Amino acid sequence: MPAIDAGISAATGGTCLGAAGVLYVADRLPWINRLAAKIKGPQVQVLLVLTASIGLVATPVGQWINKATTSVDGFVNGLAGEWTGFGIMFALALAALLWLISDFMTGVQTRTLLLAAFVPPLTVMIPGKLGDFAATALGFIATQVGSLAMWLMGG
Repeated sequence: MPAIDAGISAATGGTCLGAAGVLYVADRLPWINRLAAKIKGPQVQVLLVLTASIGLVATPVGQWINKATTSVDGFVNGLAGEWTGFGIMFALALAALLWLISDFMTGVQTRTLLLAAFVPPLTVMIPGKLGDFAATALGFIATQVGSLAMWLMGG
């Protein structure tokens, strides 16, 4: 991954995390919370945390996490079976994603924000080519979101 893409991904992640924090605080202030309710503040917070997590996982750290998980999976294959690590991590990532979608549709809670933060790392932790593809795809998404934000700001 080129350094510029990693920089854009990290900057996107940091900016989105900061914006989510500002919205989180604003949502709890009595004189601003009416405005936050109008703009669906909790849902926007979840999307910002999800984008932040994607941006931070899209840096070389995401590739490293996938390689480490694949290495551990290779070690465990001899003990537990060839597809065990893949199956467990795929099931965890899928369950977390479905839970996130369910929470997002029914009502945002603190758990929803935590799920938004952990779904991208769980996806990258799927061992092998699928996790590597997920890391690359998430990197592409983060770069595009960052580029769109720059374009919207006239950069």
